Amino acid sequence: MLTATDDPRAGASAALLLDAYYAIGRLHLFCEDYALHGWEPVPHLILADGCSAAPDSDLGARLLALNARRLLPHFARAASERDRLARHWPLGRRIVRRAARQARDLGLDPTVLDATLLVAWCDGAMVHVHLYGDGCLAVRHADGGVGTIRVEYAENAPYYLSYLLDPERWELYQEAIGEPATAQSIHYQIDAGESIRQEAFNTPTAFDFDLTTFPVVAVATDGLDSFVAAETGARLDLRTTARSALDFQNLDGAFVQRHLRQVLVDYAQQRVINVDDIGLGAFVRLAGGLETGTLSGADGLSAPEALP
Repeated sequence: MLTATDDPRAGASAALLLDAYYAIGRLHLFCEDYALHGWEPVPHLILADGCSAAPDSDLGARLLALNARRLLPHFARAASERDRLARHWPLGRRIVRRAARQARDLGLDPTVLDATLLVAWCDGAMVHVHLYGDGCLAVRHADGGVGTIRVEYAENAPYYLSYLLDPERWELYQEAIGEPATAQSIHYQIDAGESIRQEAFNTPTAFDFDLTTFPVVAVATDGLDSFVAAETGARLDLRTTARSALDFQNLDGAFVQRHLRQVLVDYAQQRVINVDDIGLGAFVRLAGGLETGTLSGADGLSAPEALP
């Protein structure tokens, strides 16, 4: 993990930390999630989650993530929220087409690219996130409260970028999800309660977070919402697991990797397991009295601080 103090080019980003890690699900034979993080060309976190039903989608997830990193300058060039939304699908198409050419050169079927992709970067003051498919976001408010956003699709069928490569698959996908106009559901959770917004399956899914208001912004694959009690099969609430995932006790070095490993051990001791693979990355802004080395806070996010 690089911190701003590790990179002499970071300059004004010296108060920003970032890290990412991915771990296998307890019911998987191999991990299909992937995570990248770094400082160039902008501070970024990129996650991908291969579809379990698609052979070699772990490789497809890597291809998508690596190509997304190559196109980060084009994401970061957007001058406004409107511009970022306008770039969402054109950049998604460029990513998947580049990845498809590489998969073809390896003799692989394009379905290896059946994978979700989360691209997040920081411009110094704001964190910008694009989701292509399902996934989770978790934030810690400056007062310590935790909020979550979960994006899912009808019939548990994420809208993969790979469907853009094949008009027939694109049409079949719309038939499979039932009602395309409301197939995407965005769930918001804060202390005041939960709300749900429904969108068309191909509505650009993008969020912006001010690091002054939300000094911790995490992106995750849907595995963060896959924790279940082994004895009862009861699923843990996403905000419960998000609190655990964001409760960094030590921000030195590879803080996400170290903390996620410990969270998985602690849950396992309680006979709670992550059924699915997990990819997790976090931006942490050190300001307003926060000291390097620790970050924690009391719960409490009120309605006026509703998530974006």
